[in-house]
Amino acid sequence: MVGKLENAILKQAIRDLASKHIEYQEDAKKFFSEESFDQICKSKNIKPDEIRNGVAILLSYPLLSRKKMADKISRMLDIDGMT
Repeated sequence: MVGKLENAILKQAIRDLASKHIEYQEDAKKFFSEESFDQICKSKNIKPDEIRNGVAILLSYPLLSRKKMADKISRMLDIDGMT
C-alpha cells in the first residue's frame, strides 16, 4: 500500500507542475527539493537528481506542452509497474 501511495504522490506532483494554478506549480517545485521526495526515491531505487533534472526540463516547456508531457510521464509510471 505504501508503494502505491508514494507512486500517487509522485504522479500528482508531476501533474501539478503542469497545472494552470500557480500555487500548485510552486508546491510541486518545492516538493522535488524536500527530504520526503528523496525518501520516496530511495524506497523506489530512483536517483532523485535525475528526476530533478527532468523536472527542470519539463518546466522549460510552455504550459500546454508541459501538460502533455506530464500526462505521458504519469502513464509511464503506471507501465513501469510502480503502482
